[in-house]
Amino acid sequence: MRWPFVRRNSYKTEKKYFPGNLPGGKGFQGGIAMIAGIQVSSFRPVLTTEEQVRAAFRKMREMGCDTVQLQWIDFSIAPKTIVEAMEAEGIRSVSTQDFYQTVRERKEYFIRLNQLCRSEWVCVSGIPESYLSPEGLKAYTGELTEFIHELEEYGLKLCFHPRASDFRPVGQKDPVEYLMEHLPESAALCLDLYHVGHAGLSMEETIEKYRGKICMVHFKDFRKDGEEERLTPVGQGDTDWSGTLRACAETKVPYGFVEQERWDRDPFVCLKESFDWLRERLEEPRCEAERF
Repeated sequence: MRWPFVRRNSYKTEKKYFPGNLPGGKGFQGGIAMIAGIQVSSFRPVLTTEEQVRAAFRKMREMGCDTVQLQWIDFSIAPKTIVEAMEAEGIRSVSTQDFYQTVRERKEYFIRLNQLCRSEWVCVSGIPESYLSPEGLKAYTGELTEFIHELEEYGLKLCFHPRASDFRPVGQKDPVEYLMEHLPESAALCLDLYHVGHAGLSMEETIEKYRGKICMVHFKDFRKDGEEERLTPVGQGDTDWSGTLRACAETKVPYGFVEQERWDRDPFVCLKESFDWLRERLEEPRCEAERF
């Protein structure tokens, strides 16, 4: 199915839900506090029908959440239906996300969904394995650059979500660093702190390293049971979050999304606990940031 979408010159835009358009904001370098939200991929098994999608957004609103990132809603559900379900609950989306190959294959769908949401970012996840060579990185950078220019025609921007494996050196190059150095200035990072930690990197140092380039972060926690790892609500696992929220505040990251795609109980209960954990800490006075 071809989704109807329009180029920037003929698309009547409204103010986007983005900190730069909020009072006192200055783009994602602005001076306002990070906004807490939920990554909708957390509910993937119950996002397969229109009724389930409406129920999921209703439950998210009951948690007090009004900001989301969209991922893994079944493609059989039309963008218009998704947006109507969000608007009925007063929820806004600031970005979509999916694997790079999926976004390119379903480009029209993602452009249309972002236009209807009046969101800012099309997020692509991961470096395909076939590009994990010095020559491949250069080719991948070229493809992303072309895609960025195409998105610009529709008033959209691209952000890149690295996985843990994407931080592994390719030759003498750090792939994420290479992309950020060679992509157009408008490209940004969706930094998943779970993947940063699993890559063996400091979350705080990585946030600082990409100061001004991070448009959103993901908070996801886990606990090790012997050799087995299981995901937990944020703040209930083995992750040391001390300093991370302070780093986000100091570098002015605009959005933070909690995420948990596997659970051993009701996913909505798990995500509410994660969302409450993040929101409570963001609401604490900035002068108490050293307690994070």
